[in-house]
Amino acid sequence: MAFRHVYFNEAVCDGCGRCVDVCMCDAFERNPEKGKPPILKYPDECWFCGCCVTHCPRGEEGAIRIVTPFPMRGAFKRS
Repeated sequence: MAFRHVYFNEAVCDGCGRCVDVCMCDAFERNPEKGKPPILKYPDECWFCGCCVTHCPRGEEGAIRIVTPFPMRGAFKRS
């Protein structure tokens, strides 16, 4: 079972499908219901590149949120 890394805010997403078109790993599929967010069909294929958020016309409003897995998050060490 795959962990979901990409979340869509249904109140903001208008289902334009631009994230489906720009996704380099083809993790999304268009939703058959018009106006609904895409379906995250292959969550394990996500590269966490953020191009879906960058190209989303409603990205600044919070239509898409990516949660990077903890081991992949950057960290720093104080000296």
